[in-house]
Amino acid sequence: MSIIEDQTGFSKSLTLHNDKTEFFFHKLSLADRQIINVQIDGIMDTTFDIPMTTQASINYASSMEIDGDTIGVPDPVLLIGDHANMKISIVASQVAKLIALQCPKHTCLSIGSKWFGNGNEVEEGDFEKLMFIVENIKKVL
Repeated sequence: MSIIEDQTGFSKSLTLHNDKTEFFFHKLSLADRQIINVQIDGIMDTTFDIPMTTQASINYASSMEIDGDTIGVPDPVLLIGDHANMKISIVASQVAKLIALQCPKHTCLSIGSKWFGNGNEVEEGDFEKLMFIVENIKKVL
């Protein structure tokens, strides 16, 4: 596991292997927004738009101590993918909260949803999968 970052800070990526699955986390930073891609075995089949509130940006810029539950993170908007898949929507919501706390910019998040299984059924290991994704996105932020 090594994080690769270009000299300008424009791009940052991380490749991991876990249980016969390859993960590629990639962030592109632009002046007013960022693009985060999470490829799971080369697949990204779901895309969310994650707008950031002005309040989240102000809090981050002023380094204010904020309660993670009161930052006013807007809900991610599903652009492409299965609207009925609740698991991937929960993942996107947690990523949105992380972004608001770590690097509040308008974000486009693309991620592979197949690894999470059926979006309407709870399975053992769902929480661990969520935490794996969030922890590794945090590394590239």
